[in-house]
Amino acid sequence: MSVADPVLEALRDPHGFVSGLILNAALILGVIVFEWSLIEIAVVYVIEVVIINFVFLSVALFTPQSVDDRDGDVWNTKPTPLQPVSQLPPIYWRNVKFVGHKAVFTVVFIGVFIGGFRNIVFSSPYFASGVPLSIGVAIAGIILFQLRRVWQYFIIDQSYQNKSPLDAVQFAFAPVAELLFMLFYVFVPVTFVVVGAAIVMNVDVTSRLVLLLYLVPMGAIRAWIGSLDPQTDDLEIRFG
Repeated sequence: MSVADPVLEALRDPHGFVSGLILNAALILGVIVFEWSLIEIAVVYVIEVVIINFVFLSVALFTPQSVDDRDGDVWNTKPTPLQPVSQLPPIYWRNVKFVGHKAVFTVVFIGVFIGGFRNIVFSSPYFASGVPLSIGVAIAGIILFQLRRVWQYFIIDQSYQNKSPLDAVQFAFAPVAELLFMLFYVFVPVTFVVVGAAIVMNVDVTSRLVLLLYLVPMGAIRAWIGSLDPQTDDLEIRFG
């Protein structure tokens, strides 16, 4: 498979691709119209990671199939259902333990962000009077987009019954793939270009322009990742 094959596949099924572009366009709009800084973009990104993990790790609790690469009697026997809420499908105790183990990554990620950037975020004048309306709209868009993905891959036709918890966890950890791609294919080369232009050409690069230089290629990567199905060979992420 060539590098272009996943991109062509995404364009043949453009719904997720277009949705990813729209979400990133919202970030660009925030920078241009609402004068978002790196702080606001980072906050939106972390909130997006939290929403993705909450939604898909919750769905993982309802998937009855076994995880193929897991040993032990708990995965070789029929799961014992628990149904604390009669209006919802049953959950499975083995899934609770599996998801709890995987959720450690999210807790560490959020903890590092809060610990490292708490003072910067809360001292920002943009958040002095609470969450701005523009941030709230962005969060609402993220929630709707992720709920659509849950419906598409797990809820429609009760397809979750044919899934394992690992299938949902793959979606939850998709932002990790985004982060790695953006680090190597956006942050490093764009930083090199920006610093080189500022030094060699003596160009005064404004902070807003720099953010846009990062956000445009980031949008392409996020749209591509968002259009992939982590349950296929297009994208495979494993932790533990």
